[in-house]
Amino acid sequence: MKPFYSVLYLKPESVSEEKIAVGLFLKTVDKSIFEYSDRKLKVASKIIESGIVDSIEKKLKNIKKKINSLSNNENQIEAFDVEPFTISYFDYLSRYANNLLVYSKPSENFGDFTNRNFSSLFKLTVDKTFDEEREETVSYREIVREKLQKSVISERVDIRYRVPKNRVKSIYRNHEVDYIGVNGSIVSGNSIDTRMDPYSLENKIYLLRALIDGLLDLSESYDMNDGGNHIIFYNEPEGKKQKDILHDALKDETSHFFLKSWDEFKNIEKWIVDNDVKKFSEFISNQ
Repeated sequence: MKPFYSVLYLKPESVSEEKIAVGLFLKTVDKSIFEYSDRKLKVASKIIESGIVDSIEKKLKNIKKKINSLSNNENQIEAFDVEPFTISYFDYLSRYANNLLVYSKPSENFGDFTNRNFSSLFKLTVDKTFDEEREETVSYREIVREKLQKSVISERVDIRYRVPKNRVKSIYRNHEVDYIGVNGSIVSGNSIDTRMDPYSLENKIYLLRALIDGLLDLSESYDMNDGGNHIIFYNEPEGKKQKDILHDALKDETSHFFLKSWDEFKNIEKWIVDNDVKKFSEFISNQ
């Protein structure tokens, strides 16, 4: 298939020709790539109702997740043996998109594109700050992972451990935590990126709350000293809705976890070392 690309636009007014480029799909010979601009969506939220923009951002994340899953599996195809994300599919989207989302016609965008062209093409068609934005988008997650892997606590607690659902009855699948250990009671830590869309942020907090409630029940079943120490580290939110959700969570006195800024991790790091915390996996294996 000949390489092509399609630009995804938002139209603030259906009767106007004004458009905001927010995303780019590139189909090369061996891979499909999709990315969208957080910065452009923030711009759009100033002229389009913010709830609509949040919904669009969720849709874009799902598109990216779908394309990434297919691109990582060269043998994966859609039903009826139809290769996903074809020229005809994007031609259809360009003609029948709804009034808010518009795709450019792929027939106008042929070329000898490769994976390495994506960054330059994204800067040209969507957002010139692409590389800076992408680094900022992943920085919190990467900072947490790197810090935990290099931390002295990696010898004391399990890092990125999958808590088994057969032990913690409040979760429906094995759930990965950033760290977990035991020192007479269970201690755990999770990080949450408050810059995700409000709906996902709220659901993430609910999920962690359910997990921690399950760890409390587990502590009680093992006659531990207390419910333990459970922390959720967060970065600084940017959107108003995200700030409101974090504010409510910080004020919630019914939860059994502590919300702390990531800057406070160094204090928790010292506490874990000083209190001789042991790995949760070792404790579980002996029960």
